[in-house]
Amino acid sequence: MREAVPIHRIVVEARELFREYGYEGASMRDLADRVGLRPQSLYTRFPSKESLVREVLALTLDDTLAGLPDPATDARGAWRTLIGRIAETFEARGRCVGLHLAYGVTAQTPDAQDAVRSFFARLRDAMAEILEAGKAPEPASVAADTLAQLEGATLWITTEGDMGPLRHAVERALYVGDLGAEPR
Repeated sequence: MREAVPIHRIVVEARELFREYGYEGASMRDLADRVGLRPQSLYTRFPSKESLVREVLALTLDDTLAGLPDPATDARGAWRTLIGRIAETFEARGRCVGLHLAYGVTAQTPDAQDAVRSFFARLRDAMAEILEAGKAPEPASVAADTLAQLEGATLWITTEGDMGPLRHAVERALYVGDLGAEPR
């Protein structure tokens, strides 16, 4: 008798498949092989590849936001920790699973599209809450701009192997979080 595979492990492995191959390139068969299940057993837990997207992005968001300092008492620490986590992921993995999925899901996968939208909205809102606690001007706008700059830097990591734009985006983000001012 095979040992049960925890749902968490399935979601973690699905995240890596999505990160490596995108939505279209990842398959339920590959995921089943990675976790040591028959495809039929995997489908009893997740009825489709699309159903995994929300779980993968929820796990990613939880990992990103877990244990941040309380912005009410340490907005600067919360911001620096969050930006550091995002940068570490991009440096180690070369891309954001959410952005990679954003380019792979279509109108034919509306639940996945909604999950991607929700992921980025929740991340942006968490960033804005930290900036607001730190008294930064226009926190929602600055959060959206910062997230766009960080995510955009992954283009250069993926295409050129160049970490420079990510480092600059992180510097700008830390400057904004430290001083509550517009980036240089």
